[in-house]
Amino acid sequence: MTDPGKYEGDGIDRRTLLKGTATLAGAGLIGVPMLSGSAAAKPNRTPCHRDFTCSGDGTYVKFEFVIEEDDEGNVLDCYFEEETDTGLLEITDWEHKPGEPCEPIAVEWDSDTHVATTVLAFGGRDCELVEDPGTSYNADGDGDAGLDTPSGQTAAISNLQFCVEEAPFPACPFYGTTRSDPTAINSIQYDAGLGAIVETSIGDIPDDFADSNYPNGVAFDDASDVWYFAEKNGALKTMNEDGALGIEEYGVITPANESIAGAAFRDDTAEYLFIPNGTNRLMAASIAGGSVTTRDVVTLNWSVGLGDLAINRAEDVLYVSTTSSDTVVGALFFSVDLQDPTVQTLIASEADGDRTEVAIKSQIAFDADETLWAHNAGTGEWRTVTDLTTGALSDVVATTREYTDLARCGFAEYSQA
Repeated sequence: MTDPGKYEGDGIDRRTLLKGTATLAGAGLIGVPMLSGSAAAKPNRTPCHRDFTCSGDGTYVKFEFVIEEDDEGNVLDCYFEEETDTGLLEITDWEHKPGEPCEPIAVEWDSDTHVATTVLAFGGRDCELVEDPGTSYNADGDGDAGLDTPSGQTAAISNLQFCVEEAPFPACPFYGTTRSDPTAINSIQYDAGLGAIVETSIGDIPDDFADSNYPNGVAFDDASDVWYFAEKNGALKTMNEDGALGIEEYGVITPANESIAGAAFRDDTAEYLFIPNGTNRLMAASIAGGSVTTRDVVTLNWSVGLGDLAINRAEDVLYVSTTSSDTVVGALFFSVDLQDPTVQTLIASEADGDRTEVAIKSQIAFDADETLWAHNAGTGEWRTVTDLTTGALSDVVATTREYTDLARCGFAEYSQA
């Protein structure tokens, strides 16, 4: 998919990427480098006809720079267009030569699911191969790097060819509360430019109890950019209803002041789904005009102790991972069909394996591709659920801080003072 710039005589309209201060696996990072990459040695200045293939798990992606003209040769439009039609990368930003809007010399790209392992850039009669380019390429390189015209000037980019592979962790951020600092909601996402998982504090949330597991019950409404969370006594609160990370309070929503440990937001009904801790009641809360209403969705077949909820939006199915239950098999992983909540399926229990083998005792959240991820709040380890019918888990994919609750991925919009 491309995001083509539009020719306007003086410049190109481009989508701007927002970047800021982040925390990388616990270490401080100030800013994000732009339009950078480690270039390989410059080929000779003879016309470049280099072959380019991807090996192993790589997928070939090619973008051509297109210039549209009318019958008189006047430029109508210019943009990058993917020739291979994979949709795995998107050109998000590009810079052109001063006064030459249709001569790009620097390009940025993005993907929710893939990273570029290699890029081959062509321009003029020149080409350049860059390994591990991150998320950008600059034809105006230093020394032997970059693209040159026969006269020695920087050449405009005519096409870019990529090898891409699946990212090791989603770029679409998950949101969660961490045991090391429960007073903030954090985003957790993979930054291809840095080649690492970035954990960033979104905003402060109140902490009314001296308990590292609360606040909990985090859920994200990505249509309204609002986060839900709950205090230990079942009091519901939200962050960002005002668009500036403000906190709204709605009071206790559990029947007997039970805590909420795990929740999810359901788009179809615009409701916050939760299970009062230690009960078998799946409940829903909706907010409007500063007030909250609750209802019972269904009586569950099992009582739930701690755990998390996640909704597959494409299938409208709720998945629940518990730490304990009222059954002899202990921790559970089960599903509820939200179209008919009486349809409940026990998928896995402690009898089927431990938390490294099946999705029990996990914080869970779906990514943009509807892959379910399972996080171990005790070790910080992340795995994917490789089979939703058995709850089977992959090997460890990544390790971060210890998150006591997770919300699904989504790109939020908000402002900070």
